[in-house]
Amino acid sequence: MIHYFDKYVAEANTYIKDLAVELGHPEDTQQTIRLLRATLHTLRDRMSVSESLDLLSQLPMMLKGLFVEQWTYHERPPLHFEDIEGFAEAVKNEQARLGEQNFDWEEPTGDLIKIILSSLKEHYLTDGQAIHVLEQMPEGVRELF
Repeated sequence: MIHYFDKYVAEANTYIKDLAVELGHPEDTQQTIRLLRATLHTLRDRMSVSESLDLLSQLPMMLKGLFVEQWTYHERPPLHFEDIEGFAEAVKNEQARLGEQNFDWEEPTGDLIKIILSSLKEHYLTDGQAIHVLEQMPEGVRELF
């Protein structure tokens, strides 16, 4: 059974390495993972449960694990931000909650989030699902997509 997961681990490692390159930090896969996880959690917590589940269905196995880690059911999305700065602040708060103490990349968090969302869209999301995610976001955040 252990070999069953090898392909998922290999796929995740390849994606994380490629994403680290896209983010401009090919040597820092650990911070890439933490930033990806914080971005996924922030996205998830700003969307309805049904749309979160639709998005989840399109992610590969290992990213599904990151997406649902510590997820708590809420009738309504628990996060309420209206602009890119609010999204970036929510990502930073999630990074801190997850134990990130020394995120020392110089790029603005909003720029990094945009790269991550573009990468997810390019690699995993159908156009229809990307539109549904976009529709769940407030106007001031939609340019990230």
